[in-house]
Amino acid sequence: MIAILGPSPPDRGGIARETALLAEELSHRGPVAYFTFSRRYPRWLDPRRFDVDPELPSSPATPVLDYRSPRSWKRAAEAIAAERPSALLVPWWTGFWGLPVRALLRRLGRRAPGARRILICHNVEDHERGALRGFLSRGAFLAADGFVVHSEEDRARLSRIAPGRPALVVPHPVAPAAAPSRADARRRLSLDDAPLVLFLGLVRRYKGVDLLLDAAPEIVRTTGARIAVVGEVFPDAEELSRRAAASSVGDRILWRDSYVPEEEMGVWLAASDVVVLPYRRISGSGIAARAFAAGRPVVASDVGGFREVVESGVTGERFPPRDANALASCVALVLSRPPGFYAEGLARAAERASWPRYVDALLRFVASQHL
Repeated sequence: MIAILGPSPPDRGGIARETALLAEELSHRGPVAYFTFSRRYPRWLDPRRFDVDPELPSSPATPVLDYRSPRSWKRAAEAIAAERPSALLVPWWTGFWGLPVRALLRRLGRRAPGARRILICHNVEDHERGALRGFLSRGAFLAADGFVVHSEEDRARLSRIAPGRPALVVPHPVAPAAAPSRADARRRLSLDDAPLVLFLGLVRRYKGVDLLLDAAPEIVRTTGARIAVVGEVFPDAEELSRRAAASSVGDRILWRDSYVPEEEMGVWLAASDVVVLPYRRISGSGIAARAFAAGRPVVASDVGGFREVVESGVTGERFPPRDANALASCVALVLSRPPGFYAEGLARAAERASWPRYVDALLRFVASQHL
């Protein structure tokens, strides 16, 4: 029996989706007990305007954990312990959950000492860094037995925070999905045949969309491409909407500030020729994994997990962070390559990131004597 505690649909966030996919894939190997939160995140932590997708199927997860109620932290630990799991998997992405997760893991350690307590770290450090969040995160890390991360950089960071605890490094997983052809996708989106440079996902300050806007005039001049920024704009990046409209190539920038459902993400990826991820920092990227699965090369900043998955000349190109000229040059290079240049490397990357391989590695890690 494997237990999971994390977000679940109808929350339409990427971590909720991936947690549900993890539960589904694990269920093919054995029994799974899926637990989730009984209270939604506070608005200051999650300011998304489109935080729930009513079209998503209802989750089988049992709501047990209320971040406001220490009593629920104990009850959640008791409910998990009652399942007698061999392991509890907890997705981790923010120090906000530090106190409840620390309390739950410590109580579970007493009630079910044989259960391995593993944090699946989508990122080790919060995107909005701060001393308090770092302190709260450390408490949860020290209550865990082991970690799953998406980059060697995060494994090294955890070895300093929680020395002696093992960490598994695996690529960010991606689920295969049917997608239209490039021509069909462009018809659905009313796009012409000009090259399309795509940024896809939540628009937040740390993701570096401002750098893409800085590079836009040179990209348009050298390639004739259109640039699409598709995803909900967070409050910390609202000024970028005005910058895009005021750009000297504003007529070549498609700015879609909205929630993008799963199917539509696939359409945008199919319509694109290159996906640009100019992040300032990153652990692992679900969008990069999706681009690989869609057969689309990625141009990414040379930071964090991108160093391990975006291989120059194989799955895309990397550029020095914060260098708009280098970003534009990499986009031009990708678009100048012959059709199919990156296809073999992208197919290999997508296979390495498949959910079955991810879960196989995770189960071997759970069974490891090192935990």
